[in-house]
Amino acid sequence: MLKRDQTYQILLKRIGSGFWKPGEKLPAEPLLCRELGVARVTLRAAMEQLAEEGFLSRSRPAGTIVTVPDEFRKKILVVTNSDDGGTPEISRPDLYIIPGIERRCMELNIETESMSGVFLPAGLPENYLGVIALASNFNGGEALLAKLRALDVPVVNAHAFPRDPGVTGLPSVVLDFRPAFLAGLSHLVLMGHRKIGFIMRDRELVGRRFGVSRREFARKLRDAGVEFDERLVIEVPQCDADFSEQLHDLLFSADPPSALYAYSDFFALRCYEMLKKWGIRIPEEIAVMGFSGYSSAALQSPPLSTVDFGYARIGRIAVDMLQNRDQWYGRSIPVVHSPYEVIPRRSTDFFRMNFDKTQTP
Repeated sequence: MLKRDQTYQILLKRIGSGFWKPGEKLPAEPLLCRELGVARVTLRAAMEQLAEEGFLSRSRPAGTIVTVPDEFRKKILVVTNSDDGGTPEISRPDLYIIPGIERRCMELNIETESMSGVFLPAGLPENYLGVIALASNFNGGEALLAKLRALDVPVVNAHAFPRDPGVTGLPSVVLDFRPAFLAGLSHLVLMGHRKIGFIMRDRELVGRRFGVSRREFARKLRDAGVEFDERLVIEVPQCDADFSEQLHDLLFSADPPSALYAYSDFFALRCYEMLKKWGIRIPEEIAVMGFSGYSSAALQSPPLSTVDFGYARIGRIAVDMLQNRDQWYGRSIPVVHSPYEVIPRRSTDFFRMNFDKTQTP
């Protein structure tokens, strides 16, 4: 083998093994020549071949930088669920999770591609680490689920409801909705609220998301010291459904709630619009609590209190699960519960005094 070819193989092995990482600058030519025991002309010939193949980038000001050819660069495919049920853009979790995926992939020098599940192919090239799916509320018969199961690569579902892993059989990042919801409820209780209005989706979806029946939901509220009355629960069948009439009737009733707790930040912000229209001050006259942690919540007037699921963090968790695929792929189905955090802001920053009406001074 020619000395140039031997030098090429040594340099290529160092790049492929990670001894020199993508973006790293190679040592100066004189140092490499002495280390490898070759002439500069031999070293440059080997480097030129690696540059032509895309493993090196050479320029006078920057020097020689390690790169990775497109066909060898590791990739992750992000698959979104096209059947969003008319969900408004602000309320789509993928818009908040994908930036976390992309930032983590940049740190790891991994490329990302995104597509709708409708166009998911039957197979992927070898340089794909796997797929991150952003879908939830599965019943087992979805076309998307069948496509994901058929792929011969690791798949992680990064936005799973508590029941989804058992239905899909996919490694998942599960959002702990029930304890998170109760944590938000505890915050309202600590601020003195005992009569709380709930803006919820339909009972079936709420049950699947929170993993509780309506009867258990009522018991959880009572255990927390919160009154439960069916009139305090406003069900919204679709995200774009108008619930202004129900909310108006509740707030202007003889016994209105002192706080509103919304199924999502999106519903909470819709309450903001109505309360402003009706001249009801937040939080002096009524507190408003969101749920999910949209980035726009802090920009509202007043800033919206919420239970934040850290969607960007969820994206990072999913990428790291794929990075560690050798630990579980083909052997187990890991389930990771995403951390959550109650973020109190101005919309609930008003303590309510509760008086026992049965007592007289």
